[in-house]
Amino acid sequence: MRRSLSILTGLFLGVVLSLSLATPTYAKEKKAAGPKEDRLSGTIHMINKDTSTVTVRKGNVQRQVVYNADTKYTYRNKPGSMDDVKEGRRVICLGKFNDKTQLVATRIDVREGK
Repeated sequence: MRRSLSILTGLFLGVVLSLSLATPTYAKEKKAAGPKEDRLSGTIHMINKDTSTVTVRKGNVQRQVVYNADTKYTYRNKPGSMDDVKEGRRVICLGKFNDKTQLVATRIDVREGK
């Protein structure tokens, strides 16, 4: 009786240990599945609709963000449009940098009003 109890306890601990080791591996695989986007944040300094660019300024550094028809916009965490992108507003831009070191935006989040 005592021997079967120790065998059952050992099996139970083995199952619990194997499940606890398998869970973090699944979580890491799930996070690594999506491609990570580049991020650029700051204040809108200038908008040029002719070239479809927005100049974002953070401190003394200015960077160009390129937008297109596929770019999604949010304003204060709600659906927005390019009309919400105005000089002086704080933004967070997500996308990928091109060979000219411009961020090609897939999403522009406008954070606060003027």
